[in-house]
Amino acid sequence: MSIALIAPYESLATLCRSICQELDLDVSVHTGSMEDGVRIARNLMAEGVDFFISRGLTAQLIREQCPLPVAELEVSAFDIYLCLEPLLRSGKSIGVVGHSDILRKAKGASAALGFTIDFYATAHPGGMGHIMEAARRQGIAAIAGDAVAARTAERYGMEGVLVQNGADSVTNTLQYAVATYSYLTRQATMAGRLQTVLDRMDGGALLASPDGRMLHCNAAVRAMLEPDQGCTETSMDDLFPQLDWRAVPEGRAETVRELVTVGGSKLAVTVTGTMHDDAMDALICTFHDVRQIEQLEHSFRKSAKPDTPTARHTFSSIVHRSPAMHRCIARAEQFAATQSSILLVGETGTGKELFAQSIHNHSPRAQGNFVAINCGALPEDLLESELFGYAGGAFTGALKSGKAGMFELAHNGTLFLDEVNATSPKLQTRLLRTLQEHEVMRVGSTAVIPVNVRVIAASNAPLEAEVSAGRFRADLFYRLNVLDIRIPPLRERPEDILLLFNMFLERFSAEQHRSTPPVPRGTERKIMAHGWPGNVRELQNYAEKYAILYPEEAALGADITPWTPHAALTAEHAHTPAYGTAAAPVSRDLLHGTLEDITRAAVAAVLHEENGNLSSAARRLGISRNTLRRRLE
Repeated sequence: MSIALIAPYESLATLCRSICQELDLDVSVHTGSMEDGVRIARNLMAEGVDFFISRGLTAQLIREQCPLPVAELEVSAFDIYLCLEPLLRSGKSIGVVGHSDILRKAKGASAALGFTIDFYATAHPGGMGHIMEAARRQGIAAIAGDAVAARTAERYGMEGVLVQNGADSVTNTLQYAVATYSYLTRQATMAGRLQTVLDRMDGGALLASPDGRMLHCNAAVRAMLEPDQGCTETSMDDLFPQLDWRAVPEGRAETVRELVTVGGSKLAVTVTGTMHDDAMDALICTFHDVRQIEQLEHSFRKSAKPDTPTARHTFSSIVHRSPAMHRCIARAEQFAATQSSILLVGETGTGKELFAQSIHNHSPRAQGNFVAINCGALPEDLLESELFGYAGGAFTGALKSGKAGMFELAHNGTLFLDEVNATSPKLQTRLLRTLQEHEVMRVGSTAVIPVNVRVIAASNAPLEAEVSAGRFRADLFYRLNVLDIRIPPLRERPEDILLLFNMFLERFSAEQHRSTPPVPRGTERKIMAHGWPGNVRELQNYAEKYAILYPEEAALGADITPWTPHAALTAEHAHTPAYGTAAAPVSRDLLHGTLEDITRAAVAAVLHEENGNLSSAARRLGISRNTLRRRLE
């Protein structure tokens, strides 16, 4: 970026070079008049010059033919006086020819000093001949003006005198031009930075006139235009034919916010106006791709709770060899590709959450949150606030800012409801509405929050029996049971027992920094003969115990064997999850001893009658699941 001065005559160029050197101004000086000056200006533009200084008609032609700012070297009234004074002393009739600035100053000088001078205005060199003919007919003997006027006067038989710039006027013009150039450079730099900011916006931004003509836009808008279509050649109607943007300039709305579809993309568009002198002078329009908004919303929801659980496991994490488990995994992989709700049914310890995490990671929602909650582990009120969130001040101890619930945190992801059969009728009603309407309302709030959540529910007892007993809503069951998977217990897949046991044994031995202990054939037979009512979880716990205690037990010559079911346990109840004496019926004549013994026996009897279902037994006894567990210890 630089400044160039084009002087119409050489003596002016010499004067300008001298002043630029004296003032240390970075201005290149060239000589050229009229069309020759325009040619020089065009060549300089190609070399990077972006600001010109010139004089008179040459300055005018450069301004008309070059799209760059042009500062004009103006003559002062004193410069004009110095030119006219010799002519006045000679007694010749004088005419001054030039543009408005020279004429204005010449008139001022003649009026102040009492000169008698004729004035001829010219706006273009093409009309110079007519002016000279008129001046000669009027008896003018000498013409004062710029270089063109002086040369033309001599061709018409009159004396031509050049009005030259003095050193003061040249100095003033150069200093003003350099200051103006510096200001324009700063403005251009700032405008470039602002344009860079606009271009790097995620969405589109444009400025338009009140009648919809686009004035300025960013890169996102330009990307929507045709290759040969300029920003200023486009209107709001061209860009958004469906948008009622006229509501803003017509006063029907202060701001227009609409969803429109452009080129297959759904955009959220906002239009507002800017006012000047109580009148609207421009429209500001911004828009964003709805998909970007959804992604941003997902990020906000995810950052709202940094410790949100993630799904760590995949189907490859499910160690198995049995055909039964292979079929179960194949079914789960098939279901994972859908968006439908899934119900997982399996005894305690069969790995329902492992399946839920694997389904999530194998689904289109794998990039979203995986949020899990055990419905049987929390009291009803606490479970409600955890699932649906609460508004600030909804209850004593509530955060002032409120709290997002599990449904909100699982937006665009998966919510795993473990032990869903343990939920109360009240919560079942709220769950049903949320699944139907895809929206939640926080506890203590009336605001409705839309959510997009896939629900995977799990139950350790057949929900059909819970529905038949009136403990579970049938409509919620049908909503959850769109797709169902029954995870087989460990006793139904004996091929996996030793495989899993050895894997756990190696893992726990490594954690203890010990070598993996051997497993005698007799112990293997006892492991295979055991019913494993606690399934994989029980097997895992036993493997940990074996890894820790084996050296001491081996030194004593004792075998470590797993717990064996009571002999009275019939084949009919062999599949029932057990807790101590709950595995077999308890006779009434056994209800003797201390109150604690009687209580434990009674609890075990109820648990047996409920087929080992902790939630159902706890409801019958009017106690929590945790209390029930303690009673069985």
